[in-house]
Amino acid sequence: MTANTLIRSAVLGGLVFLIGGCQTLVRESVETGWVEIPAGSTLTLNRPVTFPPGRARVFLSDRGARGAGGGGTSCVLEVRRIDDEGTQSIPAGAIPITRVQNYLALVSGRIPTPGPGEGVRFQLAGHGDSGGSQMIRPGYHFWLDDSHDPNLMRMTCLGRLDDPAYTRAPTLAEIRAVLGDVATLTIALPTEP
Repeated sequence: MTANTLIRSAVLGGLVFLIGGCQTLVRESVETGWVEIPAGSTLTLNRPVTFPPGRARVFLSDRGARGAGGGGTSCVLEVRRIDDEGTQSIPAGAIPITRVQNYLALVSGRIPTPGPGEGVRFQLAGHGDSGGSQMIRPGYHFWLDDSHDPNLMRMTCLGRLDDPAYTRAPTLAEIRAVLGDVATLTIALPTEP
């Protein structure tokens, strides 16, 4: 190994160590600061949640909450295995949150499909713009304890889809507004050392 390779490996290893030790923080609301989601926090399903056949995700949303301060926020409950034949159900109850992870969904634009006889359409990237900016949806994975149901994996909540400069991860207030009466997110008080 060369000295440059050793230095690069050490720097990369140090970055991985630092990033791995970072605590994910979530904003309580747009006007307030950041909070930690400590052990003991829970997601309580106020009623059973049903997954249609062939689906690994189902939106957690009160029908009236979409316009009630959600600001483009959406939350989905996710399971590990898909049942192509029948519906799956996660029973109501309190589910411990084991960890929270930052998440970023990258969304690229799609060129409309050409009609019959129109041939294939291409969009060439302009010099320096790579074909335009990529839109994103920042948010969080709330990893859930699977003792409630072994197939249960996580809840993912994302903010508004927009250009990177104009979007942000959802706040706890926005997440709660989207969940409505379907589920309740309870943040435990941090423990004193």
